[in-house]
Amino acid sequence: WKVINRLHRENFETWRAIAVDNLSPGNLLVLAHNGSNTTGLWSFNPDTGSYGELIYRTSAGEVYPKYHSNRFTQPGVVTAVGYLDGREIKYEWFDAEEKAIYDQLKALVPHSDRMRISRSRDGSSLAVFNEGPRDPGTYYLLKNGKFQAIGSKKPWFSSDKLADVKAITYKSRDGKDIKGFITVPNGKPPFPLVVMPHGGPFIPEIPSYDGWAQLLANYGYMVLQPQYRGSTAYGLDFYQSAFIDGGEGGYRMQDDKDDGALHLVEKGLVDPDKMAMFGWSYGGYAALIAAAREDQIYQCAIAGAAVADNTQQLNYYRNSMASFPTSGSLEQIKFWEESISPIKEVEKVNIPLMIIHGDVDQRVPPKHARKYISALEKAGIPHKTMWLEGADHFYSTLFYRHNIKFFAGLLDFLETDCFGDKQSLAEK
Repeated sequence: WKVINRLHRENFETWRAIAVDNLSPGNLLVLAHNGSNTTGLWSFNPDTGSYGELIYRTSAGEVYPKYHSNRFTQPGVVTAVGYLDGREIKYEWFDAEEKAIYDQLKALVPHSDRMRISRSRDGSSLAVFNEGPRDPGTYYLLKNGKFQAIGSKKPWFSSDKLADVKAITYKSRDGKDIKGFITVPNGKPPFPLVVMPHGGPFIPEIPSYDGWAQLLANYGYMVLQPQYRGSTAYGLDFYQSAFIDGGEGGYRMQDDKDDGALHLVEKGLVDPDKMAMFGWSYGGYAALIAAAREDQIYQCAIAGAAVADNTQQLNYYRNSMASFPTSGSLEQIKFWEESISPIKEVEKVNIPLMIIHGDVDQRVPPKHARKYISALEKAGIPHKTMWLEGADHFYSTLFYRHNIKFFAGLLDFLETDCFGDKQSLAEK
């Protein structure tokens, strides 16, 4: 583990021990860049601190392990590696039997997308969980030769009324290829648009069923989830470009989002006079930035659990980074210190803005929202505020009472304060 910790400290790379290498007893299977732009699956000797065989790597993006479906008899055995190709996860299989099981079940499951398979100890029974844009989550059981659905996470949702998610690629204004995912509402374009950047920002987004995107699509909005620079599914260079030569928050990372919206306008899919940005956490930060951009393309912004003061957020966990310095520490320090801080841009806000925050948020403390709201009031800038009582940061802490208030407020703000066209949206 000393060797592993050293690799974490000295390399800007994903480095993770995932299993014992059965081919080389005593070795580990690890995910590591090892000098390449994308991660590979390697055999690694922890005693010598040296890499052995490169088992699999692709230039298409980062790879992720897939484990054996029988976790009782084959715990931790890696049977495949997957990588994101457009919206699909493609697998390179090492186990022919596991591949055959997966392929057969994928053909049987309606709207099969992200499937997780678990076998009984003797291998005679299988439990399957599927989730995707048109399936909020369904459980299946294969037992005694019979395959049947046994329950759904949201049984009252009709798959034909849910929206498809498609992958897109577009050029940023400085020439980078940017990936994105669009949730396409039922109806005909051009649609009103909600740009919904993911939180993080340094995480991968593997699109599946997204309740917020489906909610918005159900009300006629197209939803764009741009994979702006800094997203971690597309290689080391793309990830590092968000901070290595200076924090790009509010700069090129923001351009990536706007350029995606403008790309959809150019394609005739989106009405340029009906565009909004809504985000949570880092996505909320991006919404605050969007509200104050001078070259404005949006009609409103909704910032949820947003980082409003970069220095305050960095100081919140600076001590923990100092006690265990890693490449991630430099990522956080450079990004937050060198990016635009929304609290310094308050007086530039030029579109309707809604602030939403949980009052017990432990990741982005409520002080961010309070400070930002106070600055808006001091500057005399109109805005709306929603506090979610008893809600922490992550969506799993947003209970029924929170979502009723949150969803109703979000939709009302878009339809009235933002676009002011409630009737036409209702007709869609």
